[in-house]
Amino acid sequence: RVSTINSKMNADTLKKDLSVLDIPKNHVTLGLTNLVHQSKVLASLIKHRKLPDAPLSDLQINSILLTLSTLDTNREFTLNNQYSSTPGGAERWVGVGEREGRIYSSLVSSRNFGLGHGMGRSGDIMEPQPKAVGSSILVQLTKYLAIDAMKRGSGLNSNPNGPVKHGMVLPLCTGFFFV
Repeated sequence: RVSTINSKMNADTLKKDLSVLDIPKNHVTLGLTNLVHQSKVLASLIKHRKLPDAPLSDLQINSILLTLSTLDTNREFTLNNQYSSTPGGAERWVGVGEREGRIYSSLVSSRNFGLGHGMGRSGDIMEPQPKAVGSSILVQLTKYLAIDAMKRGSGLNSNPNGPVKHGMVLPLCTGFFFV
């Protein structure tokens, strides 16, 4: 519910801001409908942790990956920095730690949707990375979507009292996998 309220508030604010561009109100409303829908798709994936019934378009997948990548610190902009050399005080933040995600080439950045940190910490790929929130969300979301795909593909979801309710071991190429 909160994400729907936030999407509505953002769309209303954006609609108001766009009114100065002399674009007809009904055109702006139609365009913003797509924007609100896109944010609901990501919110639904996170909330339900299941594959959607209808396949996502390439545009939706790209948008989700770009949205998640903006949560990583290598994509961070420090706003209102008093020492900024750019108008408005916004500067690009660049970390200098040994494991900071830095991408120099815009070609590489676009190919990787801006994701530059990697996933996991200290040898545990599932451990959330404090400077890579988007990447950490992507790892967890991917895990849940893969589990859902395996359940659906094997028919294990069809019986609510079946083996998945109590746990299931599926051998995979990397060892054993617990559902």
